[in-house]
Amino acid sequence: MDQGIREELEAAGVNLGKAMERLMNNEKLLERLLTKFLSDPNYGGIKTALAEGNYDDAFHCAHTLKGVAGNMGMERLMEADVVIVEKLRRGEHEGIEEDMEALTAAYEELVGIIRKMGA
Repeated sequence: MDQGIREELEAAGVNLGKAMERLMNNEKLLERLLTKFLSDPNYGGIKTALAEGNYDDAFHCAHTLKGVAGNMGMERLMEADVVIVEKLRRGEHEGIEEDMEALTAAYEELVGIIRKMGA
């Protein structure tokens, strides 16, 4: 992985050390998983479910995204997502639009960096 991409990922809140530890220091596997993350449906699922007022589906997608982000060391994304997961777990919906804005910012930053890897 290009050093510039590594630095950008770390600046975006990705703990590469933790991710590499989980993947037994297999950098090629990390690159493959990051690329595969681009097609993960859970972020879009959260947005769609919230727009439809389907809080059960939103919770399921948010909870799954939290696990994916955690396993890949995407700490900033996971932290933004945890706020949504916990609100939905408690049945709270007030302010969730603002929470989605924070999640969207973290998600879009990561996706932009990951897309550069394939360029």
